[in-house]
Amino acid sequence: MFSAVFLISTVSVAVGMTTTAHHGHHHPHNTHVHGHHTGPTHEPNVNESFLFHYDAASHTLVVKTQRHCYLYMLTADQQTSVHTTTGLHAIEKSIIDLIDTNSPTVAVTAQDLTTMSAGLSHFCRKLPALKLN
Repeated sequence: MFSAVFLISTVSVAVGMTTTAHHGHHHPHNTHVHGHHTGPTHEPNVNESFLFHYDAASHTLVVKTQRHCYLYMLTADQQTSVHTTTGLHAIEKSIIDLIDTNSPTVAVTAQDLTTMSAGLSHFCRKLPALKLN
């Protein structure tokens, strides 16, 4: 299940755009029969959330998870399409796919993040920042 909430806000001179995506799977308990004993089996309950923020100053779409802050630098075409719902969703899906497939990342120091944009640093807070591209 996928849902998105859009919030557009102005922060000083930069326009920030934040969306939230949740997707999760809930599996009911299954009964497992082994010999004469019956008991529930436990499947993992997967519940992830992704908080997106577009930093217009650095042309970076940032994704915050529970553990990391992922940076995705937009191409010139994406810098235009990010301002449409269809374009934004397409970019968000691509980023989630990169995260889900454990694509290579490059660690970004807190200092480098602040140099890129104070907004990025504020959004990521204390989470480790990783560049996806």
